[in-house]
Amino acid sequence: MFRKFIEMLKRGDLMKQALEDSYSMFDQSIKIFEVVTRSFFGETVPEGFDVYREDKVLNNMERGIRRKILEHLTINPRQDIVGALVLTTVIVHMERIGDYSKNIYELIEKKNYTTDCKYYNRAEVLARKLIPSCKRATEIYRKSGAEEAKLLIKELNDLKKEFERNIDEIMEEENITVKNAIIFSLLFRYFKRVTAHTMDILTSVWQPFDLIDFFKEEPTQE
Repeated sequence: MFRKFIEMLKRGDLMKQALEDSYSMFDQSIKIFEVVTRSFFGETVPEGFDVYREDKVLNNMERGIRRKILEHLTINPRQDIVGALVLTTVIVHMERIGDYSKNIYELIEKKNYTTDCKYYNRAEVLARKLIPSCKRATEIYRKSGAEEAKLLIKELNDLKKEFERNIDEIMEEENITVKNAIIFSLLFRYFKRVTAHTMDILTSVWQPFDLIDFFKEEPTQE
């Protein structure tokens, strides 16, 4: 145990390392999401990009952060417990963004959708709002900007409602092929889940641990 303790001291503050790693992990998850989403709408994938390899990088990051947290708590069981719990929670959301990005890529591989569908155009417009918002989320998370996080969560919540509305509309749509109905319902669903996970990560910036993942809308003024 003493040898392990010395080794950990040499490696520096493990909780600080774990936090820094979580910044990189969030960046990685949004990078994957951006590339596959832009690819869905016809943009060229960067040379050498492989979604499954990139997702493995993301998964390895998650495991590495967990190891650092566990090693830290093994030596300092009463120190940084809340921080450890928060980090363990948010990295799960980051990993899930990677999973939904893979799901979007699998829709592209099927090549069963058409670009002349009105839901294609709607999805593209919403994606062009969602991608920069997700990038802003990584910056806000890195600098722990509480007020910025609250404002961005409201914006993301509005986008989430748009995805929900389109899914509901597709369910009632009569002039749509079965293939397009399935593909775009799934696409809006994946966008909605990426949005929700991003919002959950942002709640960690200011919410106490027991309220992370919970966003309460303010009542509408009438």
